[in-house]
Amino acid sequence: MQKTVFITGASQGLGLELSRYFSNHGYFVYAGCFSKDAELFGPGKVMRGDVSDEADVRRMFVEIQHLDVLINNARFDPSKRKAGTSESAWWDMNLSVSLKGTFLCCVAALELMKKQKAGAIINVSSIRAVIPNDWNRIPYGAAKAGQVSLTRSFAKEAGSYNVRVNAFLPGAIATENLMARITPERSEEVCREIPLRRIGSMEEMCHAVWFLAENTYMTGACLNCSGGLLIDA
Repeated sequence: MQKTVFITGASQGLGLELSRYFSNHGYFVYAGCFSKDAELFGPGKVMRGDVSDEADVRRMFVEIQHLDVLINNARFDPSKRKAGTSESAWWDMNLSVSLKGTFLCCVAALELMKKQKAGAIINVSSIRAVIPNDWNRIPYGAAKAGQVSLTRSFAKEAGSYNVRVNAFLPGAIATENLMARITPERSEEVCREIPLRRIGSMEEMCHAVWFLAENTYMTGACLNCSGGLLIDA
């Protein structure tokens, strides 16, 4: 039977590249999106819905029925705070997608995977779960740290059902959004802070997530893929 993967936040950035990568490796891809249609690169289906809405999540998972891998990649972009947004609203925007959405999708996926006695869940967190964040990214970092806690708790709950739950902690990634807004000068500054002296490629990130999906004896782990930024963390 062809393996299946549900990737949330698949309409752009890392989620889009993960869809391409898993499709190229033979998976049937359920490509999750909210405001912009996701793209399919092979056998698959676009899943439009809001991961922070429990009814919407339930609807999508009823449609999926069988799932081998869930990748919780959906997030609220911390660089897009609009003028006049209150601190409370900004907090809710960040946590509703990255943390609440991850929790709801983990619950729904685990219900399916328990019945199957197999499965893998990968929560795309960030090194911002560990490092200090600038003012506007404090809620984002809190959400990403919460994903690490969810990962460990769900891993313990799911282990006896042969379901693995891991977190992925990327550093700076060369997504289209980052490369469009970062200046050459800022890019040089960022690279100087990274021991490997460069921003990570999409291919490198996808390869790391693929490892978490395919390795059958890793669970409850946080895979740091940051070019060495978390060496001392």
